[in-house]
Amino acid sequence: MQFGFNLPNTGALAAPDVVVRIAREGETLGYDYLTVTDHVVLPDMAEPGYPYSESGAFYSRDSAYRHEMLALAAYLAAATAKLRIVLAVLVVPHRPAVLAAKMLATIDVLSGGRLTIGIGAGWLKAEFDAVVTTPFAERGAVTDAYLDAFRTLWTQDKPRIEGR
Repeated sequence: MQFGFNLPNTGALAAPDVVVRIAREGETLGYDYLTVTDHVVLPDMAEPGYPYSESGAFYSRDSAYRHEMLALAAYLAAATAKLRIVLAVLVVPHRPAVLAAKMLATIDVLSGGRLTIGIGAGWLKAEFDAVVTTPFAERGAVTDAYLDAFRTLWTQDKPRIEGR
């Protein structure tokens, strides 16, 4: 059995010195992994509709710090020695496929193979509209295509990707 914890990547607890302190303390306490969440941007969440709370309100309005998931994962991997870094979950369509594949592979290599990637297609339409990478209605198909691209890029010596 493995034990882990979610590391805050927004609000006051996401200050650079605090996230490093939390990660290192978790490692010292013997945790196996930490997780970080993915939101490139959060639109105004004042209007109720968040699907994961009883009230429909987003859990935190404090976005003084909101770190980009992949940059934070690399930072945490450099600040720790044993903790597995778990992306919970990477919203695949928010980043260009080839760039995301390269960034993920780089974090995994530089961390000594400590990266685990949870993937998702995303759920927050307003965020998709703000990020302007993939139309919300196409997110499932784009996620499938990107995962195919990731596999190709990570497993072939001379990768070639067909499609958009």
